[in-house]
Amino acid sequence: MNYTQADAAARAGVAYRTWRRLESEGKASIEDLVRAAIALRCERDLAALFPEPAATSMDALLQQQRAAQAAAPKRRLRAPSSKASS
Repeated sequence: MNYTQADAAARAGVAYRTWRRLESEGKASIEDLVRAAIALRCERDLAALFPEPAATSMDALLQQQRAAQAAAPKRRLRAPSSKASS
């Protein structure tokens, strides 16, 4: 894709200044980011920016943590050494 900034902005339906700010400062609204991704045909890559949340509620998160702790291998503690220090 050999678009100029002006062409890419027009294809995305955003202002030229918005496109320049997106490229130079990395600042844009989610809507403008999605428009840019669609214009550049990389909208499938947007999913990687928004991973699934760990849980949908605090109760679900606490339940996941308890399950992970229960599944974790138990650490064995060693008894103190019986050697006397000289």
